[in-house]
Amino acid sequence: MSFSKQIAVLYHIFYEDTILHVEEQLKALKSFNPFYFFNISADAPDQAEIRTMLQQHFNDAVIITSSNQGKDIGAKLLLIHTCLRLNIEPGWFIFLHDKKSHQALNASTWKQDLMTIADPRNIDMIKGIINDNTDYGIIAPGKQVKEETIEKGNFISTNSTILQRLLDEYNLAPKDFRFVAGTMFWARATAYLNFFKAHDALEIRRTLEKGNIVDDFSGTYTHSWERLLSWIPSCQGYTIKTI
Repeated sequence: MSFSKQIAVLYHIFYEDTILHVEEQLKALKSFNPFYFFNISADAPDQAEIRTMLQQHFNDAVIITSSNQGKDIGAKLLLIHTCLRLNIEPGWFIFLHDKKSHQALNASTWKQDLMTIADPRNIDMIKGIINDNTDYGIIAPGKQVKEETIEKGNFISTNSTILQRLLDEYNLAPKDFRFVAGTMFWARATAYLNFFKAHDALEIRRTLEKGNIVDDFSGTYTHSWERLLSWIPSCQGYTIKTI
């Protein structure tokens, strides 16, 4: 079953206070008649209460619970896998999670920037982008689009070895090494469905680290896949549209 014009919201919840804001955050998306997929971290307190409140606000939502493996990246892989299992193939995904970066001094501003992709003031513009363009694979806040540093053909970061290993393993050749820091963006679903029909998202998730890991001093598969999730559309000829 294909829903080329519909969207699927893939939302990972780790913090219990998220549930107080999620309905308001997603209100502007109702005009798309979206599918809702939520993942609740098993480390979140009051999981039953979170699930109950989600069911009240999003009565047709698919809600799953998972261990904290790969942080929000692992959750997004699970939610994509769930879409595939249910044979739901929308036109666009919206990747969201309840971002709280304790390492970032500007964490609050960062989250606000990332959530502009669901801001009511931007929805008509995003509809126009979707309807009028076929070359965009990602729509993201411009301030959060970064570029992986490359010198003399090699990545220069703590994740460099893992990134190159993954590109080789999955035969990926991005034309654009920009990525969305925070991994919250609109994503053309076809690009991801094509990739994850060929590569099991659950098997990839099993390679991700457990717990609240960082990549400040050494590379991680979790942070490397944060980059790859932005590069998958590039490998299929799509580009990033910033707003």
